[in-house]
Amino acid sequence: MRYLFIIFCTFYLSSSCYSQNRLWISSEIKTNIFNDDFRVQAALQGRFYDHGRYDKIFPELSMQYEVTKWLKPSMDYRFIFNQSRTSYERSTGHRLNFNLNTDFDYERFDFQFRARYQYSFATYSADTGYDPDFDNALRFKPKIKYDIKGSKIDPLIESEWFYNTNYGEFGKQFVKYRFAVGVDINLPKKHELSIKYRYDYEFNVPNPWRSHVLSLGHSHEYERDSYKVDGL
Repeated sequence: MRYLFIIFCTFYLSSSCYSQNRLWISSEIKTNIFNDDFRVQAALQGRFYDHGRYDKIFPELSMQYEVTKWLKPSMDYRFIFNQSRTSYERSTGHRLNFNLNTDFDYERFDFQFRARYQYSFATYSADTGYDPDFDNALRFKPKIKYDIKGSKIDPLIESEWFYNTNYGEFGKQFVKYRFAVGVDINLPKKHELSIKYRYDYEFNVPNPWRSHVLSLGHSHEYERDSYKVDGL
């Protein structure tokens, strides 16, 4: 754990004229209170630049249905508060995510894959360029997590590819790659803490950005059966 922390700090503090440091903080709660196969989730995330001003802040509502043990399609709605990369101009927008999630366990490995189509609408952007996180895109995200026997800490590695679906000079091509390593820490009463280092790499767009991201996330799973009172 000590060495992982050193790696995070080294990558997060390193920068150049083409790169930028960022901090992501999130918290979410999910529950199966309505149906064992149907889950809802509410989340709030803040993304910040290295000098403290925010990049994006968004509340999110999600719904997921378990078709089979390994296939779990979902849909998300985000209301986004956005701030320009190069100025203090602010904007708001809406985004829908349509996700196809797969999950397969092999021994102590957990293999996950998410295919996402994100659609932005009623967007008033503070930036004139295309933003893979903010505008329409196809995204492909493989992830591997390992369950260490007798440990509450699960290491993970993931990547994600962004494809610009828009027509135009820079459309219909991949425009961004994201790589992440980190750990999920299992806490009592269905709480979990996630710590990740991410590297964002844009390409095939004007003035591409490079970002080192430290991501801190908290989640809580509210299981309706675990909150029943004896005798009721």
